[in-house]
Amino acid sequence: MITSPNHPEMKGQARNNDVAKLAKCIGEVGPKINEIARLTQQHKESARYRYHKFFLDKGITIQATPNYSKLGLGRLIIYAKFADEFEPLATAILSAMSELCYLHSFTRTILSHEYVIQVVVPRDLLGQCASLFKKFCEIGLFTQLKVLEFAEVRNPPMKANYYDFSTGSWSFDWPPKEGKALSFVSSTRQEIEKYDRLDLLILKELEIDANRTVVKMAENVQVNFKTLEFHYIDHVEARGLIKAYRVTWPGSRYDFKLDKVRSKKHRYTEITILFEGGTKIENAELISLLNNTPYLWIEAVEPNYYAELFIPANSYVEFLEYIGDFAARAGERMKVVVMDQTRALLFTISYKLFDNESRTWRLDSEDIIHKFENLATRIKTGGI
Repeated sequence: MITSPNHPEMKGQARNNDVAKLAKCIGEVGPKINEIARLTQQHKESARYRYHKFFLDKGITIQATPNYSKLGLGRLIIYAKFADEFEPLATAILSAMSELCYLHSFTRTILSHEYVIQVVVPRDLLGQCASLFKKFCEIGLFTQLKVLEFAEVRNPPMKANYYDFSTGSWSFDWPPKEGKALSFVSSTRQEIEKYDRLDLLILKELEIDANRTVVKMAENVQVNFKTLEFHYIDHVEARGLIKAYRVTWPGSRYDFKLDKVRSKKHRYTEITILFEGGTKIENAELISLLNNTPYLWIEAVEPNYYAELFIPANSYVEFLEYIGDFAARAGERMKVVVMDQTRALLFTISYKLFDNESRTWRLDSEDIIHKFENLATRIKTGGI
């Protein structure tokens, strides 16, 4: 038995524990080294060294998660299949939708080539946006479409105590499926805060990379440093417009040429789970199962349940066994699909659709439909 604290294995475990504390703190306050050092009771030099060695040097970025509730934004998750003639241009079409109608991310499924699309849209425009995507189906862009609205969305914090930051691997023993207390996702609906376009631009910058300094952000958005600093401190931070920070352990990276976040193919199997028509107890059971693992990346609830997970490739079969009993009882109400990480893009908050003068969001459905009708006609007639 290893008992000496000076043994290499014990020293390595102690070091990883310190880095895990760092990761937990980063998820709460972001990459603010001085504050992290104080909260974790580590020397500033040590915290800075560990941050660079085990995060930045390993290609792990930190991204801010906007507080969508305080921004008044809701969530649609859409399952759509392109018509054959439009499939080759799917990435370009969906990218255009991100500019026009609040599309926030998409990933294609591996077997069925169906797209799972997330839309982050002002709550008072949810119905109009849902109707817009149904219109895309009517004009022939999609052959299949399912539009689902969710009341709450959560990005679970990284369970860093299961992660080896030196090797970039997980060490996790699958827990018993029975005997665990049921979990519920609590409501995060909050009063909408006041904000302007510059606040949204700051959120956009921090969504890309939370390491960006105020000086760098001011350069990027071409705003006076003092003006941006005021908005960052007195608006974005003071009003809680950032909900948390994400440690991007699955391997997503920002593509500066595309100006988008792209998920790179990694050693994880990405899956999505959709469970429809479940009771409150059934939903809580599935939430408990998935939250007891460290692989849950995002979940959405009410009235249905949706989750995205990144499972280490060598643990995928074990994961299927782990959820197998629940899946058997759920039957056709539960859909588990494997995603193609090479056909995925994540966009930033749709700041371009915010009118700063009126402080309102816009969605010009008639103009958007006209543009996509013209696009569909040009593609069908060989004009593109």
